[in-house]
Amino acid sequence: MIDSHAHLVTDDPAYPYDPPGGTVSDAVRHDPMTAERLLAALDANGLSAAVAVQRAHVYGYDNSYVVDAAARHPDRLRAMCVIDARASDAAKTVRRWAERGAVAMRLTSPGGDQHGGTPGAGWFAGPAALEVWRQVSELGLSMCLHLYRWNRDESLRALPAVARAFPGTPVVLDHVASVEAHRAEPVPGAAGLLALADLPQVHVKVTTLNFARISAAGVAPPVIVEWLVSRFGAERVLWGSDVTQTAGTYADMARIARESVAGLPARDAALVLGGTAAALYGFPPLPQTGEPGPQAAEPGPQAGEGGAEAGEHAG
Repeated sequence: MIDSHAHLVTDDPAYPYDPPGGTVSDAVRHDPMTAERLLAALDANGLSAAVAVQRAHVYGYDNSYVVDAAARHPDRLRAMCVIDARASDAAKTVRRWAERGAVAMRLTSPGGDQHGGTPGAGWFAGPAALEVWRQVSELGLSMCLHLYRWNRDESLRALPAVARAFPGTPVVLDHVASVEAHRAEPVPGAAGLLALADLPQVHVKVTTLNFARISAAGVAPPVIVEWLVSRFGAERVLWGSDVTQTAGTYADMARIARESVAGLPARDAALVLGGTAAALYGFPPLPQTGEPGPQAAEPGPQAGEGGAEAGEHAG
């Protein structure tokens, strides 16, 4: 089992905080999810590896901690870096982080909410951003996009043209592209998401955030996973914890993930829980036995920075 979405934070002064909003929450400062703590949580809960995703709301665009953590633990961690694709030197920045070992780049609308975010799809589809895509393609990396509910529909409409321009570049949509896929269609955003099913390089990541939201609506987590697998195929669906951003213990996150695939065939369950991530991020292939693996106690409390329903999601 592989966690494809684990945010890391350290209290090591060698990695100073640089939050775009100017502050870092007390929960993050006093209870950081360091690389070593994450590895202990993986071990305690039967996971083999994780993708360390830059915590941009803590470190901004300085991805040093995730790339250094992955370099220290090359068998178990991969680094995903966040960059500002509007910057004039963004393409060079991609190459710099790739040279330090990053396997994926992540783009999101600067500002991160409906008040400070950038309107339109230029943050990933504008001229400067297309140079980023070109560099990512040349380096053989994957691209991850974080859409918010307020820019989801416009972004989903713009994505097919970009994806077709770079057909060899895997694209991962975080948090099911903020589509609330928990009830009978039509669901807000579902049409735009499903229009991407014909593009074979587009993948969909389902996280604890999605499970929390649909559970609050009275729907069991397997509903969204089975919905995605039926449209995209299990080889294009992957799970991530969203630890440090979504609240909850790591043990609960791993348990709910396993429960979410209980109704799938063994092969499909294994792909969602790690096989897809292994193929995307260069981990050794996982055995597709369908066995969920052991569950164990959490090595300590782990809280996210905020509840899953606290407005738009930043991570």
